[in-house]
Amino acid sequence: MSRYQYVRDIMAKPVLTTTPDTALNVALGTMLQKRIHRLPVVDSSNPNKVVGIVTERNLRLAADSPFLEESAQEVLEHLAKHKVGEIMRSSVTTVTEDASIVEAAKMMRVSNVGGVPVLDKQGQLVGIITRTDMIDHLIRVLEPLDEGQRE
Repeated sequence: MSRYQYVRDIMAKPVLTTTPDTALNVALGTMLQKRIHRLPVVDSSNPNKVVGIVTERNLRLAADSPFLEESAQEVLEHLAKHKVGEIMRSSVTTVTEDASIVEAAKMMRVSNVGGVPVLDKQGQLVGIITRTDMIDHLIRVLEPLDEGQRE
């Protein structure tokens, strides 16, 4: 049995966030620099209160079509004119840190999301759990079994 049973055991923390008034090009820059695909959007006055989520897909859709004759610089200038609050999804699927990993995986599957913010018992943001975290956990669980079967 794995020693990792709960979301708190495998979630990423601290979590990078953004606010509704952040320019889209800044949010995109953060995602590219940190190699992440989503940012929880938090209240500007309370950095632990989740008010939305913005994903790489949201940003791609906000940028002009790749079939248009715009340069990368023009796309970034376009994104700079708009804010995260304009494109974020405000109905956010979340999970609590004391939920089981299996429960979180099922919830993410049903919701068809690649990652969700993790909240504590008071509803405050404490981390994020993603498909990558789930896959990494699966590898940790199954790898010892694989090694044992080779002998």
